[in-house]
Amino acid sequence: MRTISQFDAKMYRDELEGLREEMMDILIEMEHRQNTSSREAFDGWWDEGGAMRHYFDLKGRAERIEGILYSSVIEEEEYPKMRAQTGGRTGMGEYANDTAEESDDGFFDWE
Repeated sequence: MRTISQFDAKMYRDELEGLREEMMDILIEMEHRQNTSSREAFDGWWDEGGAMRHYFDLKGRAERIEGILYSSVIEEEEYPKMRAQTGGRTGMGEYANDTAEESDDGFFDWE
């Protein structure tokens, strides 16, 4: 069992909500295409167009996040821990670049 901060838990919940919304959009599009196009056109969009793969990728990410939230203890903090800022302005007025590497659990670890 891992311990995560309440702020990280909120981040995971927000990401999960976004994944669910995107999955719902794909399912609505799938329903629409099934009702308005030929079987061949639908299969081309769903299978060959990558919609099915994208849907199941989203589903897998959502399941991993649900597992993390389910098996984690949420640490209540009065103040959030300081985190390195990425993508914002540096002290010299320039924008910093985001760099990330995907970890074994499928999430991105920011450097």
